Amino acid sequence: MKLMKNKFSLVVITAMIGSLFLPFQTAGAENIKIGTVNFQQAINGVEQGKKAKATLKSEFETKQKKLDLQQQELKKMQEDLEKQKAVLSQEALLSKQKSFSDKYLELQKSMAGYRDELMSKESKMTGQILQNLKKIVGEIGQKEGFTLIVENSQETVLFSQAKEDLTNRVVTLYNQKFTAPLKTD
Repeated sequence: MKLMKNKFSLVVITAMIGSLFLPFQTAGAENIKIGTVNFQQAINGVEQGKKAKATLKSEFETKQKKLDLQQQELKKMQEDLEKQKAVLSQEALLSKQKSFSDKYLELQKSMAGYRDELMSKESKMTGQILQNLKKIVGEIGQKEGFTLIVENSQETVLFSQAKEDLTNRVVTLYNQKFTAPLKTD
């Protein structure tokens, strides 16, 4: 009986101590304000992002036309080489094959160079936009008392009971604040 009385007393004391901390826990939980931002959606939604995408697309199309011309030239060279193969001397045939091989390597270098150039420009533009987006998110967080704002374009937040999607507001504020064209240099 004495053992049972001691266990009961211990349970009562533990419950009383726990109840003392309960108001602090709920008060703190009520002040937590969580928001999310989908940066991928924001990058595609801001005017600078749309313009950057259009610029890159235009540059890609221009470079693709140049590559197409080089490919057509190579195809014509190959066809001519096949037609003349039987009538050319060994020396002339080797010379044309070397010329074809050189043009082919030039095409490969052009393709790689264009790809690297466009990827570099895209990376720089995206980096600038992300940097600006982070500033806007920070401003919203400070002004509106958010405890936490997380990036959610990869759906890293699986569940949150109290979250507010700030993406559209971030895009609107971004477009108001950052109107100058992006610098690609």
